[in-house]
Amino acid sequence: MADVVQLLLITAAVVYLAMVLVTRRHVKKILELKRNEDRFRGLTELSADWFWETDAEYRITWLSGGGPVAVFFRGTKAYGRRFWEIPRVEIDPGVLGAHLERLSARLPFFDLEIARADERGARQIHIISGQSRLDADGNFLGYRGIGHDITEQRLAERRLLEAKGRLELALDGGNLAEWHFDAQSGEVSAGDGWVRFLGHHESPVDVNGVNVFERIHPEDSERASSAWVRALKGEAPEYEAEFRVGTANGGWKWLHARGRVTERNAAGRALSMSGTIADIDQRKRAEAALAEREQRFHDVAATSEEYVWETDAAGRFTYLSERAESLLGYARAELLGKRLADFMPAGEASFTERQEGFRGQVHRFVTRSGAPIWQSVSAVPMKDAQGRFCGLRGTAADVTARKTAETRIEHLSTRDPLTGLPNRALAAERAAQAILGAARGRSELALLAIDLDRFRLVNEALGHQAGDALLRAVAERLQGVMREEWARSGGDEFVLLASGLRSSEDAAALARRILGVLARPFTIDGHPVTAGASIGIALYPRDGRDFGELAKNAEAALQHAKERGRGTFIFYTPQLSARAGERLRIENELRGALARGELALHWQPVVRGRDKVVGAEALVRWRHPARGLLRPEDFVPLAEECGLIAALGEWTLERALSQAGAWQRTLPGRPWFAVNVSAPELAQGDAFVDRLRAALAANSLDGSRVELEVTERVLMPHIDENLETMRRIGELGVRFAIDDFGTGYSSLAYLRRLPVDKLKIDRAFVHTVDTDAADEAIVRTIAALGRTLGLTVAVEGVESKAQLEKLLALGCEDWQGHHFSEPLAPVEFEALLKRSSQGRAA
Repeated sequence: MADVVQLLLITAAVVYLAMVLVTRRHVKKILELKRNEDRFRGLTELSADWFWETDAEYRITWLSGGGPVAVFFRGTKAYGRRFWEIPRVEIDPGVLGAHLERLSARLPFFDLEIARADERGARQIHIISGQSRLDADGNFLGYRGIGHDITEQRLAERRLLEAKGRLELALDGGNLAEWHFDAQSGEVSAGDGWVRFLGHHESPVDVNGVNVFERIHPEDSERASSAWVRALKGEAPEYEAEFRVGTANGGWKWLHARGRVTERNAAGRALSMSGTIADIDQRKRAEAALAEREQRFHDVAATSEEYVWETDAAGRFTYLSERAESLLGYARAELLGKRLADFMPAGEASFTERQEGFRGQVHRFVTRSGAPIWQSVSAVPMKDAQGRFCGLRGTAADVTARKTAETRIEHLSTRDPLTGLPNRALAAERAAQAILGAARGRSELALLAIDLDRFRLVNEALGHQAGDALLRAVAERLQGVMREEWARSGGDEFVLLASGLRSSEDAAALARRILGVLARPFTIDGHPVTAGASIGIALYPRDGRDFGELAKNAEAALQHAKERGRGTFIFYTPQLSARAGERLRIENELRGALARGELALHWQPVVRGRDKVVGAEALVRWRHPARGLLRPEDFVPLAEECGLIAALGEWTLERALSQAGAWQRTLPGRPWFAVNVSAPELAQGDAFVDRLRAALAANSLDGSRVELEVTERVLMPHIDENLETMRRIGELGVRFAIDDFGTGYSSLAYLRRLPVDKLKIDRAFVHTVDTDAADEAIVRTIAALGRTLGLTVAVEGVESKAQLEKLLALGCEDWQGHHFSEPLAPVEFEALLKRSSQGRAA
């Protein structure tokens, strides 16, 4: 009997010790799991990303992320739908197709861009990355991944993974059961654990040991049985195993068994073994859930652009995630134990020594290469078990690209990208400050509006790159006159705000100096270029009280300076505003002139020799209801400025060819008819050729009776395209003449390639050809050039007999001008041509 009592006491002691050891181990694991969860929770609360999971059919089963998710999926049901099935979600079709291919192959994907507009039309753009998830058996469960709001560049707070259920870390310390094994009978007595752990109604008194191991999960059975055998043989001091056992409802429950042999025979063979068994199902499930969370965290860290860091109470780094190495250039070992301030530029405030949390602090960090980067840092304070501050835990992201873009945007918003000068907006801001200072000091300011006189010609002759180079050279030269307060207001216009003036004469002296500086030639791409300029001046406070008024009045003065011949400056007067208003009124009237039928064609006879009429040039006239008959120079330049020249040219061509077709059938001889062609018309290429062909056919007009006049300024900017267009027009029998020859930037090398029949000398060389040796030499040279190239040489603007005799003597063949006839209405020209024909016949 004493032996039985002793055995019971030993068994009780073993059970008690086992309970104490298991309880202590469970408490230790619980505390460790709690610390891990606290760290995980603290880190996820700092992240600005959101997370998702889908089932094996890619339907969303879980979304987490707080604000970003609420904003992005507002007003719709996302669960149970695929991302591309959610209302108002937009994904590029091509990208979606490639994405579906990756999904079908169970491949990970990165940065899939999705967009969605809410009911108010506000559009959110996110990117998502994901990878497949598998169960313990390797079966595909679906995808999980990360979403990132790129609409506001990490300003939206995200939350990591809201847990589907909180892990039950605390185990019931008394949730234990005893067990005894009789090695001779092979029976196991499990006490009431069978009921509590496995869900049976009652526990059997004895269970065969073989049957017990058959109930263990196949994956755990061999491990559990091997540990059992080693304990029985004495190869292990005790038996300990964790395994899953089938429950009454068909499920599996994790149990932890521990025990030792309590009796052996003389040969050392085990006779009995006793121990405890505990329900660790909640712990194992918690460990699995935590492992999954940790895996999620590692997945997030691997795909996120942020890195995680921790410091101690003194601000020294104690932990850095792997991402820090690629962003900062240092090995983590080099950073640990150092303060953030050790890697910041001198004079920049550090904030990792704080004891309170912060979010979105932006600072510079000097990388190992010496290059500074911008970081956005967020943190929460860490507390020890006593609630004392022990450091910071946070995340950091490289925002250098964003800061660079912000700086660039700020520069572009205030600076002209071509010249680097302030733009009009910055000029207005500075002018407001200068005007305020002038008002306080009762001094004068001058706003000078400068426009290049020949910029358009340079652009057309040498190309836009040369035009840009000229603008940069002009800006540099202007800053040599006065370093500050220059601005480029647009196109070829510059603005100067000059302060500290004593009188308008100071402004005039400054304008003369600027004109002198810009009159000197520039060298652009090896070409000498003379830009020249015109200047309009408005004075404060006489001509305006703010920048807008001063700029408007300076522009009015500038326009008047250009009209007066350019290369000069004009002070604003109230009368100029009236002129500008009149110009605007005429522009508006011109827009309606075509529709109202106010335009008409007059014809100026072209003469060969002294009196033989061989053709006529069509010249458009505007029968203005108030101002009478207006000549081309009164409104054609305005049509070019306001974009009406193409419509005006189309109308002229249509009317001219219609009239020429009628005259071809009625007038004697074979007179030809010239029509001017503008740059926008010739630039239409095939469309212009087709319209010309259709007009010739519609009027049954022989192409040889038509001559198109183009200027050097029209031809040269796009010479190769224009040559092809001219070649196709030549196939229609139509001839070309170069109008205003000698006034542009054309190259004589191109003249050999141009399919032209005539050079038409500009009237500027005709006016004094009979009295000016230079003009005479120019006309003689052009005439000789034309004869050498086999081209007809014509002149326009002949006003006197002396001019005519000189021109004929110099070799000019065709001519026109008031000396013979002014432009005539169609009826008058028809009568003139008939009289001329009858006179020659007589």
